[in-house]
Amino acid sequence: MQWIVDRIPTWDGLNRLGKSRVLQTSYVWLLVVPTAAKILGALESPIVLTGLGQGLRFTLELPFSWKLFYFSAVAISLGGIIYTTRCPKLVRSFSTFADFEAEGRELEYLRSYGERLTGLELRDRAKRAFGGEVPPIEIRPLFAKDLFWQLHQHEDLRRPVSRLPCVLFYSLGLALSTIVLVQNFVYVFEAVMVTAS
Repeated sequence: MQWIVDRIPTWDGLNRLGKSRVLQTSYVWLLVVPTAAKILGALESPIVLTGLGQGLRFTLELPFSWKLFYFSAVAISLGGIIYTTRCPKLVRSFSTFADFEAEGRELEYLRSYGERLTGLELRDRAKRAFGGEVPPIEIRPLFAKDLFWQLHQHEDLRRPVSRLPCVLFYSLGLALSTIVLVQNFVYVFEAVMVTAS
């Protein structure tokens, strides 16, 4: 079991997917895809607009499967829900100590955050900073940096039972999206070949 847990990406590894603007739009597709499929399914294909010479013909058939596209959006949305609700706040909010400092956070925030954690084992300056030692102003950032990274590392490995389905849903959604992209590429390639011959 530990072998499996060790191979599950950490929350920090999932950050790129969880914060991706492209993947965050999957919620929109959950509404758009069924509506568009229903509208296009009700129309007869091809549509011919008369009065413009010989008439313009529009084929409403799409080069990809609505079902695959929809299930891709569902899988990515489920992965996003797990990421948003289960990824520890420190990891989700701050990828680096520079991000933490840019938000104007300081040592007190880390102390308060660390007090809520169980099983936390700190070392060196981080342990001293967490224990209430108030370092001089000029070296406070060093103490804060050590404490930040040790808390971040601790949080990054938490909740493997949540990380696994998050990875699986994101992977399934991305795989289905890839299939849809390949279907589109093949459709366009075949259309170009037919036009060229």
